[in-house]
Amino acid sequence: MLRWLRVFPLILSLCILPVLCLPGIAAARIEAGAGLSLAWPQGEFKDEVNFAWGGGARLGWSFNDQAAGGVSLFFDLSYLNYGRERRVEPFSYTIPDVVVDVVTDNHMVLASPGVQVGLRRGWIRPYGEFYGGFTYIATTTKIENRGLIGEEIASSTNFSDWTYNVGFGGGIQVPLWQRKAPAPETIREIRLSEALLDLKFGYKKGGDALYLKKGSIGRGDSGQVRYDYRQSSTDLFLVRIGVSFRF
Repeated sequence: MLRWLRVFPLILSLCILPVLCLPGIAAARIEAGAGLSLAWPQGEFKDEVNFAWGGGARLGWSFNDQAAGGVSLFFDLSYLNYGRERRVEPFSYTIPDVVVDVVTDNHMVLASPGVQVGLRRGWIRPYGEFYGGFTYIATTTKIENRGLIGEEIASSTNFSDWTYNVGFGGGIQVPLWQRKAPAPETIREIRLSEALLDLKFGYKKGGDALYLKKGSIGRGDSGQVRYDYRQSSTDLFLVRIGVSFRF
């Protein structure tokens, strides 16, 4: 824990300092996007977890927008589920004739600021990026109403941990829609200028973490709960398919 806290300020500085040196920061344009995220654990993590899926979103600011290529500063947030268990249990020992769904989720939340460099013109726009931040990894269990799927009655966090992540990646963007008449430079209102198909991939080196995986929680007949903790690095190869918007 203390190790990644020392590393994170350095990661954040490396992401932000190059952008602070750019001229015309006040004229930065807003970028936003979201999509489906798929992840394949690597290294030690691969021995414990096979696959993770979820979604991600990004908010950023692009600079030097009039040039063919440009630089963007962004903040990326991803949610990945790497294991789910669902079972049916009595609501309580004193009310055995009422049953509920008990759902256990193993998930990760990755928050990563970073810098992207890529083309701003053309029908195929490749880009590369570097990022670093922190990872929250947790296992939660909740009770749901069987009659209304997704209606939560109660929940609890079984275990959680924090670590760092740092990585690099790239991708391509393909325009889906563009505003025909760009807004004059004197107008500061936020208007959508284009929508793009965004296919990105990346490798994230994750620090060591203590966590639970699918099947790590054992339950005894008399109500005892046993946790089979795992510890490893949390490296991931990620792919995201989504849509990006530039304003």
